[in-house]
Amino acid sequence: MASASFEHVTKRFAEGEIAVNDMCLEVMDGEFLVILGPSGCGKSTALRMLAGVEDVTEGVIKIGDTVVNNVPSRNRDVAMVFQTYALYPHMSVFDNMAFSLRLQGVDQPDIVRRVSSAAETVGLSPLLRRLPGQLSGGEQQRVALGRAIVRDPQLFLFDEPLSSLDAKL
Repeated sequence: MASASFEHVTKRFAEGEIAVNDMCLEVMDGEFLVILGPSGCGKSTALRMLAGVEDVTEGVIKIGDTVVNNVPSRNRDVAMVFQTYALYPHMSVFDNMAFSLRLQGVDQPDIVRRVSSAAETVGLSPLLRRLPGQLSGGEQQRVALGRAIVRDPQLFLFDEPLSSLDAKL
């Protein structure tokens, strides 16, 4: 894992709305942080900026010692689980979980091992051949969690990842 920091980060949308204003925060390597607040206060926007899917208007975001403001999201080694599952509807559970590994050029035996392990962790082993449309909302969210786990990234970012999960999990 790696540390992450926001140094006087502001996000202003084109309409002039300020979603995040002068945010200063440091999360050390190995720490867990939960950000709580009302709807619309900038929690998701802050995560999206850290992941690189939202631009920073002002300030500096670092992962480890590296300033990542201009680093594309695919090069940040960050896994984000969104409120919406962001699954590929035409791909099986296995292929959804393996997608980023294939893009990284991971060999097939390692993909099978990593996906199988993550599927076991989130209770999806019996469902690996199903399509997302054949799953419940909670099962789809577990696919999104498994997809993040298989990557073994520097940072895990979760935007309301438990909202659709079954209580027994």
